[in-house]
Amino acid sequence: MARVRLFANLREMAGASHTEVEGKTVGDVAAALAARYGPDFDRRLQAARIWKNGEEAVSSDTVAESDELAVIPPVSGGATAGRGSFESISLVVMAVLLLVANALDTAVLAAVWVGAVALWVVDLTQVASEGDFKIDFPPILAAVLVSVSTSITFGAPGLGIGAVLSVFLVMGWAVIQPRARDLTAMAASVLCASIASLATGSILLARASTEGGRKIAGLLIVVAVGALMGRIAERSRARLIDPYLIASIVTVLAALAVAFLSSFDLLGWFFIGLVLAAAMIAGRGIGSAFRMGRIQLSVRPDGSLTGLDSPMAAAAVFMPIMWLVY
Repeated sequence: MARVRLFANLREMAGASHTEVEGKTVGDVAAALAARYGPDFDRRLQAARIWKNGEEAVSSDTVAESDELAVIPPVSGGATAGRGSFESISLVVMAVLLLVANALDTAVLAAVWVGAVALWVVDLTQVASEGDFKIDFPPILAAVLVSVSTSITFGAPGLGIGAVLSVFLVMGWAVIQPRARDLTAMAASVLCASIASLATGSILLARASTEGGRKIAGLLIVVAVGALMGRIAERSRARLIDPYLIASIVTVLAALAVAFLSSFDLLGWFFIGLVLAAAMIAGRGIGSAFRMGRIQLSVRPDGSLTGLDSPMAAAAVFMPIMWLVY
């Protein structure tokens, strides 16, 4: 029996995110899926790409019981391409809104940022609930709001206090909701709550620091440019260079450009760029794990706001890195 993961419209048609079918080769598995789910499923399956253990497969590839296949609609067409465009547009719109809010006032920035984090958490929890991770929204939202309070009240120590309290909030929710007591779900919720809490507190503390407005603007520009270039490279058919390498290089170059134009320390922002690039790759991996049940960077996960997975991780580490640099 081969374990098969289904994505996008194929998952919707099958009514499940994963299944098991018999087959000695990838072609046998595809035929078994078509026979099980019908002709409409088969037509969409013909246009899909099949990956075995993270590598693109062909029909003649053999399949063992330990192998896992992922069946994904083509990135270059249909609803998947439209979703990819929406992700890029949403990333640009979010960056512009935050830049405007940052230019206006700290309170406005806080409101817009908390709203962005809340939308990201809603999207993440909804997609995760359809797969292996059952992440609950209420304790994570509570962690975000607590982080706002602790950051404003306690300053720098409030970042750590908020992160610790986010863990207790998830644990407390598990006491109220027995279904949240599953160890895997609890660990996923704790990680998600910690990232959301640290991202919120980090942005607020950075904004309150010396030249905070310019630093936040620099962060938004660096992360947005790096993430967008990664998306463009990921959707390109000419995969001559790994898209994550491209995103990392562009992120570091954008950090140097921001430092030069803003008269910041070039060496310090070079280091910031490196850390942000690493955090963005980690954020994509974490988002992939939540949305798909495993870390698989070669496959675009489901969700309307997957473009925010990387920026949230980058925001979470921004203020700690700023403390090291400044």
